[in-house]
Amino acid sequence: MTKSPSTILFIHGWATDSAVWDEQARRFGGSFDILNMNLPGHGGEQRWAEPTLDAALREVRGRVNGFKDGSVIGIGWSLGAQVLIEAAARHAAPFHSLILVGATPCFVRTDGFPWGQPRALVKRIVLDMKKDPVATLKRFYALNFTEEESGTEGVRGFIGRYAPPGPAVQPGRAPSFSYAEVTAALEALYNTDIRASLAKINVPALVIHGEKDNVCQVEAGLYLASNLKNAGLKVFNGSGHGPFITRPAEFHEAVKGFITRL
Repeated sequence: MTKSPSTILFIHGWATDSAVWDEQARRFGGSFDILNMNLPGHGGEQRWAEPTLDAALREVRGRVNGFKDGSVIGIGWSLGAQVLIEAAARHAAPFHSLILVGATPCFVRTDGFPWGQPRALVKRIVLDMKKDPVATLKRFYALNFTEEESGTEGVRGFIGRYAPPGPAVQPGRAPSFSYAEVTAALEALYNTDIRASLAKINVPALVIHGEKDNVCQVEAGLYLASNLKNAGLKVFNGSGHGPFITRPAEFHEAVKGFITRL
């Protein structure tokens, strides 16, 4: 690559917020400017009022408006990774490269993609979110990690932050979620299949996935790495959905090595 990036844009996953990236933002902050954004309904400026990724893409555009071409490294987790892929495919952000963590191009199973969640299960979660979002999210957060990871410091901090009634009040952070908008974001995941967008990605990518991911199967990460034009793959053996939370130093080194080689 002839251009050097100056900024890292972090995007969190569904039903979390920018705080999940604080540790990595601190580690990279000495080398890059940091944009650690909140998605709509999760503390962002936009509203997530429709079951598509459009609100999230508007949020991204607003954050990187005016940035020079090739100046931004995008690091996204799960839903955040889907947003990055679609933003890159639509040329909605001046990306230098992408790091896609626990990512899938299609959250539900469909023709030609058997590595998603069952449609009936996701529909059930949408209904549960409308009836009892607190209990539903409590179950979801536990799914992000393996039993072996559950006692680690990172997981304890994660579970504590998102315990009812939601994210703690912090300067610059959302004091709580809009459960209706978080539910709309889940419906967007249900409706979204971005496999066709992968061929439009022309920047280097690193796909990082936990071997024991119960939210997005590791095969989904393998699919991404195989169908992006210029992608590497790093599988964290024994890890669940959030290796940057459970193995932050190793994650940082993997990303730093990828960036250095570009």
